[in-house]
Amino acid sequence: MTLLLCIVAALPLRAQTLPTLPSSPASEQSVDRTQAASEAESKSSTRLPAIVPANRKSIGLVLEGGGALGLAHIGVLLWFEQNHIPVDRLTGTSMGALLGGLYASGQTAQDLQKLATDNLFGDIFTLQTPYDQIGYRRRQDRRDLPQALTLGLRHGVSVRNAVLSDSPLNDFLRSRFASNNSLENDFDHLPIPFRCVATDLNTLEPLVFRGGPMPEAIRASISIPGIFSPVSYRGHYLVDGAVTDNLPTSVARDVLNADVVIAVHLKSAGLAESDVGSILGVFARAFEAGTAKTERAGISRADLLITAATETFSTTDYGKAKELIAVGYAAAESQGDRLLVYRLSEEDWTSHLQDRRSRIAPPPGKLLQVSVQGGSDAAQKGIARSLEPLKEKPIDAAAITKSLRQVEGAGNREASFETFQTTPIPPLSGTQAQAPDTGVIVHLGDVRNGPPFLLVGADLTAVTSNVTRNNIDLRLVDQDFGGYGSELRADARFGFLTQGALEYYKPIWSTGFFVQPHLGIIRQPVYLWQNQQRVSERFEQNAGGGLDLGKNFSRQMQITAQWKIEATRWRLVTGEDDTQNLSGAAQTGMLHFSYDTAVTGAVSPHGLRLDVSAGALFHTAMSENAPLAQASVSRTFLFQQKNIFGFRAQGDTYFRRNVAAPFRFTLGGPLRLSASSVDEYRGTDDFFVRGGYLRKIASLPSGLGQGVYLAGAYEAGEMWSPEHRAFLRQDVLGAVVASTPFGVITVAGSAGDAGRRKIFFTLGRLF
Repeated sequence: MTLLLCIVAALPLRAQTLPTLPSSPASEQSVDRTQAASEAESKSSTRLPAIVPANRKSIGLVLEGGGALGLAHIGVLLWFEQNHIPVDRLTGTSMGALLGGLYASGQTAQDLQKLATDNLFGDIFTLQTPYDQIGYRRRQDRRDLPQALTLGLRHGVSVRNAVLSDSPLNDFLRSRFASNNSLENDFDHLPIPFRCVATDLNTLEPLVFRGGPMPEAIRASISIPGIFSPVSYRGHYLVDGAVTDNLPTSVARDVLNADVVIAVHLKSAGLAESDVGSILGVFARAFEAGTAKTERAGISRADLLITAATETFSTTDYGKAKELIAVGYAAAESQGDRLLVYRLSEEDWTSHLQDRRSRIAPPPGKLLQVSVQGGSDAAQKGIARSLEPLKEKPIDAAAITKSLRQVEGAGNREASFETFQTTPIPPLSGTQAQAPDTGVIVHLGDVRNGPPFLLVGADLTAVTSNVTRNNIDLRLVDQDFGGYGSELRADARFGFLTQGALEYYKPIWSTGFFVQPHLGIIRQPVYLWQNQQRVSERFEQNAGGGLDLGKNFSRQMQITAQWKIEATRWRLVTGEDDTQNLSGAAQTGMLHFSYDTAVTGAVSPHGLRLDVSAGALFHTAMSENAPLAQASVSRTFLFQQKNIFGFRAQGDTYFRRNVAAPFRFTLGGPLRLSASSVDEYRGTDDFFVRGGYLRKIASLPSGLGQGVYLAGAYEAGEMWSPEHRAFLRQDVLGAVVASTPFGVITVAGSAGDAGRRKIFFTLGRLF
């Protein structure tokens, strides 16, 4: 399968007996491959359930890995079910392991078809942990620096060991295999006995799972090198089984004792010029060379080969599920004469399905016991507190995952969990399903390369008849600095402006309350305008600090009381204007409320953002003491997957008190009256509204962003100041907006009243 960053194609392949291993907690002893292999081979035949109906050959189905190409397997399974072809044993690698595991655990081909066509597979491939799953402070980072690259500084400067975040994938696996996430789980007791293959980076050999939590086994088998992080397993690191055995027919025959082995092969495209036109292309093609060798070995051991004509698709074509399923169905149909030899009668097919259903694992029972392994004492207590409300309730994977987010959401820890039976049970026969689990074990660990973390980004805003604004953005985040849950955060920006900031977040026990002292300085040029002409340039500097006292109610909601004092300088550099130079102090006291249900930090398909502040400006140079209120609300709605409707409204007021120019509000610039110059209007009271529509015209490859949109919007804003009566400005804009891993890219044009026209380009922040 064509994959990015697959350097491991050079790993040597060793033709040795494949060991079959039960999954288990990392606390158990290291892998003993020889002993495990001999135990598995000697006990396999006695553990396996009898074939129903009896007196026929057992059929083993082998599903190959191939990313999105593996969706063709669903078509094969649909044809099998429609034609009553039994599957008695099932093995798979990578995508074949995922689909095979779902089918072996009791889901039907129709269930898999719905799963694929709903594009749930495409949704699990993301560059970052989804915005709605991270903590409040990480949401701030995502909004402030949506374009940032995160570097870990724990062991020198390093990037993470995978391109994609595994958080959505782990959530998907735990929810889909909720009844098979048990430490006691035996793959021989599934509705269809099952095996999946991973690659052991310690030994450079294949590793076969025969039991334990299915999410862990499947996750190891689909850990595409460089794309998903390796799975830590008993002191070993596991990646995609495609590296060493992409078509594990030998497992079906030698370990699961299948009499007839049917293999599904996914045909890949031949060499293209683009494959050797870049470094990534060469690596990906080299990886295919390694997997192709294992596929040929697997094909040679199959009794019947079904070849799906997937060579015109790519391994990221999850959006073409219907077409790929049809290809798999046609491939099975083409082998119909040979497959129908194994067809069961209606009566035998009913008996076969009843036998499989009898081994479907029951859902977990009520949560009676929680055990937390790894991490600090404070982190373990945090996990225990978050899970306490779930006690005596049915074990629900989604609810447990949500509770773990309270610790994971800070970005410096990772957590996983399995279920277990809290009371001893007798050994199961091959026809019994296991009893419900009533306990949960949580495994807690630190993120490998941090903290501290350094976020590095750049943003660019270019507007006709304006100065281009380029900035390099840096943010240092050091969690647990001075205690569990505490955080040091430092910012620096260079370019059009110069800015530095430092804050220390300190939670007050586990109450949700916090205290946060902060310091900061910003130096920037400011341009003043009259009648669309720039009349002066001023220099502005604000330096000072303050203290916040607040409470986090959830990752979506926070309330804060803030006091801040700053020393302000405001002086003329060139030109003439009607404001005075200023040098003095300013103080503010504010109560701030924030609520955010958006699902991304930038172009959110749906959700609400609300920010409300109220307080006062006082003891301020050349200004009246003035009450101060600010509010903004934005709401988006998704319609039929490709259409986003949204509006934004904001208002700021000193209640018509006269305050000096540096402390006034501004309007103008991209998406803030787009036909006007940046900060063209300055006053003490304003409001702004925008209504817009975005139509998705292209989707980026899975994991690389939301897509490309055509956008249109109407904007209106009013500004008042003691020197000028209120005036209203209106405009319309049209834009192309791309939500990418490098932030939001916008190319737009706007036309407004009073002859205002602008074309602008932004990269990084959505201005």
